[in-house]
Amino acid sequence: MHSRSSLISGFGFALAACALWGAIFLVPAMLPEFSPLQITFGRFVLYGVVALFIFLPQAAQLLPKLQKADIWNLLWLALTGNVVYFALVATSVQWIGMAVTSLIVGLVPVTVPLLGRNTSGAIPLRRMLAPMALILAGIVLINAHALTAAPEGSQSRYLLGVLLAVLAVICWSRYALDNTRYLAQSQFNGTQWSTLWGLVVGLISALLWALLWLVSPENDAPAIAPERWQMFWLLNLAVAIFSSWLGNWMWNAASERLPITFVGQLLVFETLFALAYHYLYEQRLPQASELAPIALILAGVVWSLKRFKAVKNV
Repeated sequence: MHSRSSLISGFGFALAACALWGAIFLVPAMLPEFSPLQITFGRFVLYGVVALFIFLPQAAQLLPKLQKADIWNLLWLALTGNVVYFALVATSVQWIGMAVTSLIVGLVPVTVPLLGRNTSGAIPLRRMLAPMALILAGIVLINAHALTAAPEGSQSRYLLGVLLAVLAVICWSRYALDNTRYLAQSQFNGTQWSTLWGLVVGLISALLWALLWLVSPENDAPAIAPERWQMFWLLNLAVAIFSSWLGNWMWNAASERLPITFVGQLLVFETLFALAYHYLYEQRLPQASELAPIALILAGVVWSLKRFKAVKNV
């Protein structure tokens, strides 16, 4: 039984986490002169540094518990849930824009239960057809509008950006399922696992960034002003601390206070915050041609989550 105060505080933690997570879509848009890989590696190298400071005081407690299976799973989860996922998102944001990317990635609350329905409680696919039709209609509408407005010759790049956003959804959904399953039988709690995961993410990102630097010499790249590099590090440090570390902590706090059937539905707010940041950044209101597909997609996501909840409560 959840008390009223825990429900209120849990809802507040979840909203705060979604507000912080929504900001990750803004960074690639604010750093257009940097490649998606540079933004990805910069963010997670700094996240690794933050995780290192958290890890050091408890290293003597965590290291003896670490087994070979833990290391392999940390490597897999760091790649799928962080490095590859965010590289796809960052590329998609720079190619098709923040709004469309966040709407497509916002389908994660639907895809995770669908992919994991054999283990988390099956739901007949026919019960999902109506809400999925709404989502599909919204995606077709918003992308049709964007394609017609795109400059001549850029349509193929736009469609590739949409494909990358879809791959990001699949990537994060796979990570969410694998992480939940492994953590359920792991000897680490959520906070310890997140710390170890941050260390591995930082190490992988540092190695991959060094490899990128070796295969892409600086003299082949356009010069970037020092003040833009300063902005690069400040934005990625903010995302590493607030979106990665604090956002994850707040979501765990929300999960401890709210019914599990309710928590997943609140991920819709991540998309809403990302859209709000998009329109604030562009200093405009959404156009009528954007409002209709946004409403269709969000309605489809909420409807899908309600059907998952109804089946789980049966």
